[in-house]
Amino acid sequence: MVAIEKARLRLGRQLLGENQAQFAQRCGISAGYLSLIESGHRPTVSPAVFARICDALGVTDRTQLMADEPVARAS
Repeated sequence: MVAIEKARLRLGRQLLGENQAQFAQRCGISAGYLSLIESGHRPTVSPAVFARICDALGVTDRTQLMADEPVARAS
């Protein structure tokens, strides 16, 4: 699992001018799942989903979208 920087993800999506549903479709995930990621309720994603999100944002240096430290999962 890869810890993702939720604020950078949200900002990147907004800079593309896409809402969550549009961006989620581009990434091949549900809008609900994207919402969980952006809100921090899903701080980690699979490597495959992380790669698709990076590709959709046009991020070539994927470390830019990784969270600096692993995030504890909320109970």
